[in-house]
Amino acid sequence: MEKMDPREIKAALAQAYDAAAEDYERLSVPVMRGLAKRLLQYIDLRPGWRVLDAGTGTGLLALAGAPRVGKTGKMIGIDPSEKMLAIARRKAAQYGFTQCEFERGDLEGLRFPDAHFQAALSQFVLHHTDFPIALRELARVLEPGGWLVLQDWSGQRIEPIDVFYKALASERGERAEGALAFLRAQSDLNGQFYRAYAYAEGMRGALAAAGFDAIELHEEQPPARAKDVDAFLDLVLVAPLARAELEALPKGGRESVQARAREALMRWMTPRGFEWNYYTIAVVARKRAA
Repeated sequence: MEKMDPREIKAALAQAYDAAAEDYERLSVPVMRGLAKRLLQYIDLRPGWRVLDAGTGTGLLALAGAPRVGKTGKMIGIDPSEKMLAIARRKAAQYGFTQCEFERGDLEGLRFPDAHFQAALSQFVLHHTDFPIALRELARVLEPGGWLVLQDWSGQRIEPIDVFYKALASERGERAEGALAFLRAQSDLNGQFYRAYAYAEGMRGALAAAGFDAIELHEEQPPARAKDVDAFLDLVLVAPLARAELEALPKGGRESVQARAREALMRWMTPRGFEWNYYTIAVVARKRAA
């Protein structure tokens, strides 16, 4: 397989999230809100702090943390998707959170000066990056003793999502062109993160190498719920690769995949709706003092 330019992969991912921004806000954010609140319990954000939300998306973490830093603080969210950021700005204006700012940025090359932030937050984003490089950048922009609090997917498979991809595999072509080829390449990079860092030993080693200590790791299985199977499939299709793979199929293939997935997913239906568990790893660490 021909090696792809990382810049083109990043651009394709940003464009895919631009296309999914409204669906992400409508479908993913309600599911992720409880996870964001839990993550913020791991850090005592203080009034007046400058805090970076690395990979802010539509601003879920930044907006949840904004009241804690107050009007004297600053919550800066960065993301490569301009349409995601536009939603974040709109919500900040609605809430009157003048302490929030949102801008395009690359986690592997932050524009901020050294030791600029008291804390950095990140949720379900760093698997998209060259993880050691992104961690070094986060360490660089934190002041000595500054806090890093992040959450990402663990290496454990989420079975109902696997059910969708197994149904897709029966129709999916091996060759891909354009955006789909770049999104498959990004998925391969994500796999490298899961194999190397999405477990306690690998994560601890990467953090220590980047300049962090006082490392706490929390491997969790938070429950999630959707209204029904179709609502769960809508949520899965917010993910850029899943959407691109399905859209690349002819109409009959798309219908076949969705019908096969619906049938297999019915075993997660309960009287309360469609229920499953995520598998996550949460990290609390401090930048090593100089």
